Amino acid sequence: MPIFRLPGRRIGVVVLCLLAVAAVHGGIASLPGPDPAGAPTSGSSVCLPVYDEELLLQVELKEGLLALPVPQEKPTASQQVLADRGERLAPVLQGLASWYGGSDGFDGLPTASGEIFNAADLTAAHRTLHFGTRVRVTYLRTGKSVVVRINDRGPFTGGRIIDLSRAAAEAIGLLADGVGLVELEILD
Repeated sequence: MPIFRLPGRRIGVVVLCLLAVAAVHGGIASLPGPDPAGAPTSGSSVCLPVYDEELLLQVELKEGLLALPVPQEKPTASQQVLADRGERLAPVLQGLASWYGGSDGFDGLPTASGEIFNAADLTAAHRTLHFGTRVRVTYLRTGKSVVVRINDRGPFTGGRIIDLSRAAAEAIGLLADGVGLVELEILD
């Protein structure tokens, strides 16, 4: 008599998830489950003890689907040193950047923040970052970086994540390419 009575292909997914957990966390020592005489009910749990004594995953059965909660990762040594000093690693985003402020007519016009746009300043437009946020932008093709200040909203085309001023684009070698893959490191 099967322990789990799950319809269709779900049992294969369940077995695959359990094997993945075992492989990642050093193996399954035992697999206690629901009473073999009865099928699991919504809200019942199956515990998976693993060789790592500090880690105990609990698999919850909800409406026939198994959900594996993600265990909390311990901070690395460098992350712990930063945390002890009251610092943190800056979030890094990756995506496409473009630039504006050439012959497009934006130079001298007000930005979304109310500041007058100057293509010679190291500024940028981002859809959601607060005005005044400083961001290090690294153009991955050249490896060059520039720190810009967010003072405008955009870009709103082509899946881009930041729109640089002409001066910022020039500093990282993006002018000729127009659009390129960058990393954004949010500084403050």
